[in-house]
Amino acid sequence: MAVLRTVTLNTGYDDYFTVSGLAWGGVGTMHDFRSVCSGKGISCARTAVALGLDVVAYALIGADDQPDYSARLTAEGIAHSLVAVPGATRHNLTLVDQTGEKVAAHFVGAGFRLADPAPLENLARRLLADVAPGDVVTLNGSTPAGLPATTWADLARACLARGARVIVDAQKDALVAALEVPGVLAFKPNDDEILALPAVAAADPANRVRAALDAFAAAGARLPLVSLGAAGVAFLDGTRVARAACPVERPVQSVMAGDALVAGLAWGVLDGDEPTGWVRHGLAAAAAHVAGNRGTELGEAAWANLPRVVFA
Repeated sequence: MAVLRTVTLNTGYDDYFTVSGLAWGGVGTMHDFRSVCSGKGISCARTAVALGLDVVAYALIGADDQPDYSARLTAEGIAHSLVAVPGATRHNLTLVDQTGEKVAAHFVGAGFRLADPAPLENLARRLLADVAPGDVVTLNGSTPAGLPATTWADLARACLARGARVIVDAQKDALVAALEVPGVLAFKPNDDEILALPAVAAADPANRVRAALDAFAAAGARLPLVSLGAAGVAFLDGTRVARAACPVERPVQSVMAGDALVAGLAWGVLDGDEPTGWVRHGLAAAAAHVAGNRGTELGEAAWANLPRVVFA
């Protein structure tokens, strides 16, 4: 059975504070607190578990936190392979509105800085030893300072050479470098992150999404796609720019919605669907997350969302 393997090089803890009466310089009320393991590939894996996929999360982790982090992932049912780097793991802050009237605000801490590539090499060896033909590998998020911009591109090539199917969720120079790798199923930048592409930066603002989709198509992506946030996604259906969205009546959290989208794309791939079906699965999972679902409820909501995805 094919496996989803997510890779995260900048992990963290996401600390959620549910608050009311937020005012800078004032005093509000904290109603609830929870802390979860994070990083884009970890979040992707969490959604994948809720969707019922067979998944393993590969990640770098601060040596100070490795036992705790591993125990937390195990408690969530997320199979994992962690490689330690010196020091502690970052904490990110998410403020959730207790009334549910406002979408949560997210503040991101600084990621790892690596002076030695050995931890990355160790993680890559583990991943490549496990990868089997037909597996889906997602390369998720930023890379630690000190690593080359080609880090994701190099890993994508190695996974493709072993028969895996690869989805790249990268930003900035790492996204540009990954476009040089033929055979990637899809890239998942949003409409801000596409500005890293020279062809997009040079395009008229009204044509930037089209320029990005054309760049992904030229790179050989099976599904040229750009995330549009609450508006859904734009993708190429043949040569036509198509759009799709899944309505959410009461958005609760946009943080990590993109990671849920990637998990949903992998869900569609592993389900044997065609690229348009990948879009449907991706948006169904992302909408379930945005509505505030977690765990079993997220999986159930994603299945219910499949027929609610609208294409245009």
